Amino acid sequence: MSPSCLSALKWLRNRNGDGVFDRNQVLVAGGERAPVMRATWNKLQASELVEFYMERRRLRVTKAGYVVDLSRVEESA
Repeated sequence: MSPSCLSALKWLRNRNGDGVFDRNQVLVAGGERAPVMRATWNKLQASELVEFYMERRRLRVTKAGYVVDLSRVEESA
């Protein structure tokens, strides 16, 4: 898993683990826009650490995503 993917996962976990894509395809979670590209979320989904739902308009962390140790990872800025 790339450092950018782990940073994105930590960003989402720190904002309740759930978000919605706005009309510009930027994820909004916890009232903040993610500094992460959509392709990164797609890579995390391929690794089954996050899942899309509601016709790919929403994204949430999976159980597998919550067990990843991110203690030494800095979240995306």
